[in-house]
Amino acid sequence: MPQPQAHHQEHRMPVSPVYVVPGPESVNDLVKRVADRDRAAFGRLYRRLVRVVFIQVCEVVRRPSVAVAVTRAVFVEVWQLAPRCAAGQVDGLAWVTAIADRRAVERLREIDGRTPPLGAGNDEFVGRELIATLDGEPPALLGTSVPPTTG
Repeated sequence: MPQPQAHHQEHRMPVSPVYVVPGPESVNDLVKRVADRDRAAFGRLYRRLVRVVFIQVCEVVRRPSVAVAVTRAVFVEVWQLAPRCAAGQVDGLAWVTAIADRRAVERLREIDGRTPPLGAGNDEFVGRELIATLDGEPPALLGTSVPPTTG
């Protein structure tokens, strides 16, 4: 069995853009709108990138149910940090996938017992926070084990 750090290194490759759902706005434009607290833009960003993030996280943690929870946390963090990200000229897709990579590795360390667990209620809290951010629109990831294949 490879050591977790070695396992993580093999997944630092960029995520294939084939998993990004096409849309009229660029990911960068959506990140800028999210930074301005545009909830509708956040919903569009979520739908465009949810599969990319889920696949990336699942490759690291190897458990779809854990990947769902981590993916939720990634998008909550995107909402929280977007104002700071948009201040600089950052590639939106690279920024989101970097958050996903870090969150996945953190969860893998938790699973391996190298960091204290977050607690049983954390994933439910993050799920509620994501729903609130999406302003009542039921996100595809909540209540499912994998995200849908289409946006």
